[in-house]
Amino acid sequence: MKILASKWFSIFVYLLIAFPTGIFIAAVTMQIVIKLFYFSLNGSSLNLSSIDYLKILKGSIAGGIIGAIGCWWIYYQHYRKNRNR
Repeated sequence: MKILASKWFSIFVYLLIAFPTGIFIAAVTMQIVIKLFYFSLNGSSLNLSSIDYLKILKGSIAGGIIGAIGCWWIYYQHYRKNRNR
């Protein structure tokens, strides 16, 4: 089965959008869970404004792009290897 170049590009764009978004959501969720854990354990104040969302956004974009390119490259290499079977 031959996959068109436009399909490869759409997969690539999807990965470039989905990976950073998923990493950002996971990181923010983890920060909130950690804050809730310390709130329930120590009774400290629950201050969600102290989470550095900009730093998480920058890290998730950088890590997400690297992860997306890596996954796309592995997927494409596997396809090229097995397309003649």
